[in-house]
Amino acid sequence: MSPDELVRDIDQLVALPEVFIQVNQMMEQPNCSSAKLAEIISADTDISSRLLRLVNSSMYGLRSTVDTISRAVTIAGTEELRNLVSATSAVRSFKGIPEHLINMEDYWRHGVTTGVIAKSLAQQCNVLHSERLFVAGMLHDVGRLVIYLTIPDKATDILSITGGDEWILADAEDHVLGFNHMEVGAALMKSWQLPDSIISVVQNHHNPTRATDYKLDVSLVHMALAIARGQMTGLSVEEMLWAIEPSIWQETGLSPEKITPHVDEMLKMSLDTMKMILSPIDQKQA
Repeated sequence: MSPDELVRDIDQLVALPEVFIQVNQMMEQPNCSSAKLAEIISADTDISSRLLRLVNSSMYGLRSTVDTISRAVTIAGTEELRNLVSATSAVRSFKGIPEHLINMEDYWRHGVTTGVIAKSLAQQCNVLHSERLFVAGMLHDVGRLVIYLTIPDKATDILSITGGDEWILADAEDHVLGFNHMEVGAALMKSWQLPDSIISVVQNHHNPTRATDYKLDVSLVHMALAIARGQMTGLSVEEMLWAIEPSIWQETGLSPEKITPHVDEMLKMSLDTMKMILSPIDQKQA
């Protein structure tokens, strides 16, 4: 058993939307156009509705409403749009995971919160095209879902060892499987043909000092997931920031003093974004 083998098995359990496949294929073509991408995405009402919600969310902070996919492509850009299609496809595709293994609502809440915070931190660092940090943060733990779907018995053993302590999850996975969800997630991102920056984040988010490339992206998501996890477990801001690898402060140029005043705002934005992405498409938004 290996991460690559698990990812091959997942193809039999997860039916990715046709729009995801077509968009990835189109992006590999030299004559890929925004208009063609918009046409492909518009054919899937669920994906297109969620993308419009996302672009119109507080995370983008636009002054006017975007009501067409073609306009969304213009705003987000073709590469970022492919990433967003991947993220929304993942939300729709990972179904049927036993409830005793994971609460999917809590899982996606953590993912979206991590993504929103990572993007916000990237903006504080003046990172160009910071939208990629949202997708990287949202999908950082997707390897866990692959493990839960493909080898649920082993996953049960792992969760029994951790006793709910997610800080030791990767170590428990290494002990039981010989690899962990970060390696599985990176293998999945490669098979989905997502950018190397996202692959690096998924592979190193718990151990940012091991990253050999895209170190800033990895560091920002590491910081974001510590804040997101702290919020879900009721920690204070000080306790959230304590969980961040010390060297990461130097890598990002951020500090607790710079981040603390923005934590509440970032968490509120993540809640708004989560509603946009996860709620049924016929549900009116507040």
